[in-house]
Amino acid sequence: MKYRKKPVVIDAITFDEFLQYGRESSALNLVRGMPWSFSYNGHQVTHETDTCYLIPTLEGTHNFTPSDMLITGVKGEIYPCKKDIFEATYTKEE
Repeated sequence: MKYRKKPVVIDAITFDEFLQYGRESSALNLVRGMPWSFSYNGHQVTHETDTCYLIPTLEGTHNFTPSDMLITGVKGEIYPCKKDIFEATYTKEE
């Protein structure tokens, strides 16, 4: 059988937008200008390297890197998605 994904609107941000959010929300918790550990949409995220954050997902901890988009799902869950897969799956809401 074949299935079609239901049309839902999601929120997603780039790695740079994520860093900016972290800098603004945890100004006192910066190390070399990088947000170290902060809450994003109620989920605690942690700095792994300057190009990788550890993201708690429903399937366990995943890496979020500059080659990903960070998606907030319909129930508030967050998860990284590779940009090429994201672009093949989602279109920007106007």
